[in-house]
Order: sequence, then structure tokens, then C-alpha cells
Amino acid sequence: MVEKRLRSGNVAFYWNPRRADITAGFTLHCEALGQDYGAAIRRANELNRHLDDWRGGRRAVKDLDLQPGFGTLDWLIERYYRSRAFAKVSARAQPEYRWELHTAADVKLKNGDRAGALPLKAISARFVDKLYEKILAGGRGNRVRTANACMTRLKRAWDVVHRLYPKVVPTVNPFAGVERESRNIDTAYVTRSEAYALSAAIAKLGHPTLALAPLVCFEWHQRPEHVLDGVLTWTDYRPEGRPQSVRIAHPKTGAMVWMPLQDKEGLLFPEIEKAIAATPRLGIPMVLTPGTKGKPRPYSHFYARSLIRRARRAAGLPENVTLKACERGGMTELGNSEVTEAGIMSLSGHKTPQASRLYVKRTETQRLAAARKRRAWVEAERNATKSQNEPRNQSQNVISRTQ
Repeated sequence: MVEKRLRSGNVAFYWNPRRADITAGFTLHCEALGQDYGAAIRRANELNRHLDDWRGGRRAVKDLDLQPGFGTLDWLIERYYRSRAFAKVSARAQPEYRWELHTAADVKLKNGDRAGALPLKAISARFVDKLYEKILAGGRGNRVRTANACMTRLKRAWDVVHRLYPKVVPTVNPFAGVERESRNIDTAYVTRSEAYALSAAIAKLGHPTLALAPLVCFEWHQRPEHVLDGVLTWTDYRPEGRPQSVRIAHPKTGAMVWMPLQDKEGLLFPEIEKAIAATPRLGIPMVLTPGTKGKPRPYSHFYARSLIRRARRAAGLPENVTLKACERGGMTELGNSEVTEAGIMSLSGHKTPQASRLYVKRTETQRLAAARKRRAWVEAERNATKSQNEPRNQSQNVISRTQ
């Protein structure tokens, strides 16, 4: 309630709701309450209770099962979002899951309806195949990765919600067994020289700590998003308890690797340690903004990518030179050096051989090493066979001639 002085000099009272409530849909606007203070207070209290009830109704969580669309694909997706299974998806991946599920639900059908509006009981395997083809074609050409991801997410959502609503979600999952297209594209990786060239170019832009990111991804195999988020700290580097190691955390898998930095023969990563020695310490995390516009803080992924693009072009590097490609390049270098699969996993923090194999790309170096080992084996077998066929001593020669 507010008061205003009239031209006559008397005071009048008005009830005035917040503009935010009116914008949000509250239907009552400003009301004159008269000049009687007591009556104005009573009326204002009534209006306030009405406003409080409206606000409470807006804040109340409406049961999804009582809203229109119950039992449709849209309902299934929303129910999946509210499940424990989706809560376990990492915060970084959840937006991708939502985008892929919405992409599938928003596909237009011949009758003009959305796929998400269809009842679950009307979704058959044949319909799913047609839905997959529509997503695959898309509006910008062949989208194999998007279409495959949509099928994977919908299959998972169907299984999760069926367990919670077995009478609403059919037992047979129509998204299981979809015949998918495959992409025969070898993901790009960078060489050691390219990773260090990118680092030098980033430093020239005035971002010395960001220049460590491609080196950490390449040498120590930490994921780019974790480097940018400030997971790697100065306290992880040669701490008092382990002065010959660096702690590399992988929040995605929960793994923690103590990467050895030296042994009896000397330093194992002299190049990156030289770069670290020249890097200013702006805070606890190793990678922070320079602090020219406020306090140093972790880089946003968008800002970091834009700086990396600028540095890459300034250095004349190929477009495939990214932080992710640096991580793959370091893993591929492990493969080139003929490290065993168990050794690769122990350094990268991957929990399964299948996951680590995605990062170790097939190279000419590996093929040459394999071919050379094969040739050595063939020669050894040939020499062994030759020695077995030859007489061992002179007496054997005499015996063979006598016979």
C-alpha cells in the first residue's frame, strides 16, 4: 500500500502490485483504496492475501502426471529428466542430452503434428525407423552423429521410465535395435610440434596460463573441459608429499592419476615443465584469465575456444588443432611409442580398453613398427627352421651318408 497527497492536500491510499507479478500474469492491477486509513488497510490485506495465494500456486510443483500430454513421448522425455538416471548424467553432458531429445521430439510428421505429441502406444519400430531417417536427413544434410545420439537417448529414456510406469510405457522398446548409419571418419589428432606451436601462439595473445592447456591435454591427457574449469591446481604440481609427481584428476570418470615427472634417468616431461616454470601463478588453479577485467578466474569454454581459434590462425595451424585433438595426439603418441594398453590406461585414467582405444589413432609409425616386428619374427622362424634342418655335427653327416 502506498500513499499519495492529492491536490487538495488530503492523503489517499493505493494498492500497487509489483510490476514483475503483473508481467508474470497476475490479473489485478493498481486499485484506489480511498482516504480512510483503516478501510484502506483492510482492503490492502485482502488484496495481499489474494496475491500471496497466486504466488503460492505459481511456486507449487504441479504433478506431471496430471498435466495434458500424459503418456506421450513428450511426457516420457520430461519424466526421464526428473529421474535419478538423468541426475547421474554429468552437468556438462545434460544440455547435450536435452538438445538431442528435443531434436527428436520436435520432428514434424506428415499431418503437421510433432513426434513428441504421439502416445507411446502408437510408437512402433517402423515409426522409429522413419523418425531416424528424418533426423538423419535434417535441414543441413546428413547428420549421422545427431541421429545416432537421438536414438541412444530415447532408448535409455524408454527403459528408465518403463521401470517406473510399466503400465503406461510398453514393454517392447521400439528404439532398441535401430539399424544405424556409421561414420567412417578418423577423428583428427595433433602432433607434438603442433601442440607446442599452439601453446606459443596462445601465449603471444597475452594468455600465458591458457597456453598451458594444449600442453596439459597432450602430455598429461587431462580432458580440455577439466583444464579450463580449473581442476588442475598449483597444489597438484610437485606437492610436498609427492615432489616427483603431478596429480591429474578426471572428474568424468572419477579417476585420479599421479603422473610421474622424473625417474633416475631424469625428467620425463622437460618441455612442459619448462613452460610451467615460465607461467605466472594467478591463483590456485593453473589456468586462469589474466585478470585485466576483474580478478583472475577460470576461462569460459566459449571464450577459450575463441582465443584458440585466433591463436591457431595466427600460427598458420590447421583447423583441426584443438584442445581435444591435443588430448588425442598425446594418447596417439603413447601408441606410437608402443606402450601397452594397460600402460596407456594407467596414464590416461580411462577405465576400459574400449574407451582408451578411441583416443589412440592408427598411424604410419605404428604400422611400420608392427611390420618390422613381423619381419623380425619371420626371419627368426626361418633361421630356426634352417638350423633344425642342418646336421648338428660331423657324425650326423656320416650317419646320413651311411644310411
